[in-house]
Amino acid sequence: KVIYTDKYIDDSIYAGVDRVKAAYFEHNKEPFYAFEFETDSLKGIIDYFNDEAKNLRRAFLKSPLRFGRISSKYNLKRRIAHYGYRVKAHRGTDFAAHNGTPILATANGTVTKSSYTRGNGKYVKIRHNATYETQYLHMSRRKAKVGEFVKQGDVIGYVGNTGSSAGNHVCYRFWKNGKQVDPFREKLPEAKPISDNLKAKFLDYIAPIKIQLDNIILVEDSLEPKTEETLSEIQ
Repeated sequence: KVIYTDKYIDDSIYAGVDRVKAAYFEHNKEPFYAFEFETDSLKGIIDYFNDEAKNLRRAFLKSPLRFGRISSKYNLKRRIAHYGYRVKAHRGTDFAAHNGTPILATANGTVTKSSYTRGNGKYVKIRHNATYETQYLHMSRRKAKVGEFVKQGDVIGYVGNTGSSAGNHVCYRFWKNGKQVDPFREKLPEAKPISDNLKAKFLDYIAPIKIQLDNIILVEDSLEPKTEETLSEIQ
C-alpha cells in the first residue's frame, strides 16, 4: 500500500509520481510501515521512519554511484605492475563507470574540500560528523562547493579520469577518526532516530496517515492460481 503525490507540468500534464508520503507492506505476515517526515527544515532533510520513529535510511550508502562496478578494493598490500609489482597501498575502493556518471554523497554532511591535486585529480571531501569523512577522487567535474551542506544521494560531481588514474572511475575513500579505513569492513552506525523533541510531533503527524493506509484494500495481482513450476521458478 502506498500513499503518494502526483507530479504535473504546468498543472495539467501528468508527469508521474512526485513523492511517496507513506507505504505499508507485509513480509512473513509481519507488518512494515514507512512515513516521510522532515526533520530539519533549514537543511531540507527528509527521511523515512517506521511507526515507532525508527529511521529506515542507512547512515551511509554502500556505493557513491547508482550504477557501477568495483574495479579495485581497499588493499594495503596491493602490488602494481606499473611500479614494478612493488607494494603500494590502496586506501580506497574504486568504482568504474562511464565518464560523466553522477557521483553521489554517501551520507549527509558538509563539504570541506573541493579541489585538485596531481594525485587525486579533481576531488571532493565531506565531513559527516566528528567521526566520519568521505572523499571522492578523479572527477571529470566537481559540483559541490566548500561549505555547502549536501544530503545523502545528492550529486557532488561526475566520474572522470583526472589525476593519477588509469581509467574512468571514482576512488571512494572513507575516513574514521582521521584514519582511512575500508568501509566494507567497518560496522557503520545506523541513521539517527527522530529526536525526542520531534517524536511527539511525528507520532501525531502519522496517526491519520496510518489509518488511511490501514483502510486501503489490498488487491491481489492475479486471481489465477500459480502452478508448481512457476512457484519453483520464483523461489
